[in-house]
Amino acid sequence: MDDLHALLDDAVADVEPADRLGEIRARTRRPARRPGRYAVGAAVLTTAATVAAVVVVTDGPASDPEVAAGADPSVLVPVYFVGDTPRGARLFREFDRVPGDDRGAAALALLQAEPSDPDYRTAWQPGSLLDVTLTDGTIVVRLGTGAPGGADGDLSVQQVVHTVQAALQSRAPVQLVLRDGDLVDRPVTARPALDVLSHVNISDPTEGRVVSGSFTARGVASSPEATVPWELRRGDEVVRDGFATAEGWLDRLYPWETAVDVSGLEPGEYTFVARTADESGGEGPGPDVDTRTVVVE
Repeated sequence: MDDLHALLDDAVADVEPADRLGEIRARTRRPARRPGRYAVGAAVLTTAATVAAVVVVTDGPASDPEVAAGADPSVLVPVYFVGDTPRGARLFREFDRVPGDDRGAAALALLQAEPSDPDYRTAWQPGSLLDVTLTDGTIVVRLGTGAPGGADGDLSVQQVVHTVQAALQSRAPVQLVLRDGDLVDRPVTARPALDVLSHVNISDPTEGRVVSGSFTARGVASSPEATVPWELRRGDEVVRDGFATAEGWLDRLYPWETAVDVSGLEPGEYTFVARTADESGGEGPGPDVDTRTVVVE
């Protein structure tokens, strides 16, 4: 899967080679494509997410996902959404597998679609992002409407920057352009990951994943002493807990993973919670948190 290995080339600050994208369960969306540029139409935003034909190994070393024989070509796209943390709004990353080979169109389509995690949001409405090109060292994103304002305005621009840089595998600055060609301010670079991203992010399981026996949770974090506490809850009751050890901390987000035993649990919905360690003794803003709903069979 060449697209998976390309994504492992650290296109943006928090996409690390050890992030093990090959183990991520991805959703399928179906974007349209216009020739000549990475283009996206409003129709691509109405598709429903379905489970992709991806193999995920929960015990032992995992291999890259394999698309079922005869399946259409597809690409794996990281996309960033806005979510809340005790330090204010930050970006969280999801992965989507999208049929076709047009990373740019896929990235723009996903930015304008509902995230799978209901805790995330996007200010980019259908039709607000038209197409994206990489020309002469600049990524140009053409807008159908102006950039979003409000409390998430600046972060929404960073949402686009991080997403299209990852999709196109380029750290080039991003220039937003109105439909008529007028520039929107100057080209924008990606701000440091620890300034704009949540300090903990779950990559797997995806929202609503069905599990049995055990599953492996994975993600990235920058947490004190590389410790990532986690819990499995049913309602307000904690039924499992533990911690993962990330591969580092302080300077960036590092990969972490942990096995979660769900054997013996009653079937139904549970919430997997990962957080950063809080060493402030309650004096600081509190830990960053990310959650996923899982369904135990």
